[in-house]
Amino acid sequence: MPPSGTEPVRFEQALAELDGILRDLEDGTTSLEDALARYERGIGLLRQCYSQLKDAEQRVRLLAGTSDDGSPDLQPFEHVASIETAKASVRRSGKSGKDSGIPN
Repeated sequence: MPPSGTEPVRFEQALAELDGILRDLEDGTTSLEDALARYERGIGLLRQCYSQLKDAEQRVRLLAGTSDDGSPDLQPFEHVASIETAKASVRRSGKSGKDSGIPN
């Protein structure tokens, strides 16, 4: 069992450790005290994994965008059009000196 530090282990490492804990508990060769300690460690790792998954899901939602009802906000990404708009805005701002044309 790795030492419990302030920095959480990576998701993949936590899953691997959980797998080892599960195998140890299933084989039935550990003492009651050791089994309880391993179980407690497993619960901590499980909570950490769920937290990391929740954070990742939130990041994906922010990046992908969702509507108010929670359904995906699917809009095509028009890379070429975006570049052309930005170029035109730069040209305009160079002439007028006022508005860049790029929304804030």
